[in-house]
Amino acid sequence: MNDEQSKRLSDAADALIQASDALEEAREAMNDRRFESEQERDRTQAVQQMTGKLDGASKKVDDAVRKCTLAAAANGRPGTFNAYKAAGLAVREGRGLARRSADQDGTAAKKAMANEAMTKIELSLEAAARIVFGE
Repeated sequence: MNDEQSKRLSDAADALIQASDALEEAREAMNDRRFESEQERDRTQAVQQMTGKLDGASKKVDDAVRKCTLAAAANGRPGTFNAYKAAGLAVREGRGLARRSADQDGTAAKKAMANEAMTKIELSLEAAARIVFGE
């Protein structure tokens, strides 16, 4: 492995870790106790934080997908482009769901759509790891 390949692999691993951390923060925001508050203001703030964290996590996952794809391509891994397309589609779908979750009626519906978004974004992160590491 040459220096360029090593650098791309290191960048991809770092991006995966950052994206994983961002997803954990989003998961914590989804479990915010303010969702159970009697005050609409508190629930609204919790929804805003949750959607913001999901959006931020999806951006980091998208970055990880790109970096993992570049690392895999630099190492000549077959099937890289098709895996990239699938992972990219999943993260875009998850991000769209996350954004639309705030528009749902009721806290339960908002959280349900956010959970669906989280699932798509997590699948994309897992796909990114498989792209570069074959796991």
